Amino acid sequence: MVFKYIVEHMEPELDEWSELEYANILQKVGQNRLYLTHVHPDLLARLPERIGPNSGIISTTKAVLELDEVDPAKVILLDPSATQPLEPSDGENFKWLLFGGILGDDPPQDRTKELRKLGFTTRHLGPVQMTTDTAVIVAKHVIEGKTPLDKLEYVDRPEIRLGKKETVELPFRYLVKEGKPQLPNGLLELLKKSNEISLV
Repeated sequence: MVFKYIVEHMEPELDEWSELEYANILQKVGQNRLYLTHVHPDLLARLPERIGPNSGIISTTKAVLELDEVDPAKVILLDPSATQPLEPSDGENFKWLLFGGILGDDPPQDRTKELRKLGFTTRHLGPVQMTTDTAVIVAKHVIEGKTPLDKLEYVDRPEIRLGKKETVELPFRYLVKEGKPQLPNGLLELLKKSNEISLV
């Protein structure tokens, strides 16, 4: 079965951090498997090229329940407040994985409730908040790679060095590879740029 990933974009705008995350998801899940739904019409008309109409991401102003191809009974909403974790066996009964496309608040503000009230089956990815791209990639490892959540390697609140004396702590859980948190391409440069601006 080919699984599809839906990110319900819950902001009127798109900041550069979210753009990097969406591009990272596309790179990890492949062409025509990532849906960006509920995109504001003005934003849809000016999406950056790397996540725009020719990128392989399917973007639409429609909300998830307005998509003709989506059977709500085959959707799992990844919800931090769910009572059950996502498990490899969930891949046998579901086809769509739904995520709230919000750059995580610290502390979390539970904005997934807007999707929760729609009645989807829910699962969680553990007790620590992840960025949207990390959540999608973790879910892919579980559903497609058949790897249980507790067998994946994570780092919580990694401290990222920006310069000789400057560091920043990212208040999220990330996957780890070769001892390093797996950040989207371009995020380190964005953090350094933001740091330089804040020091001015």
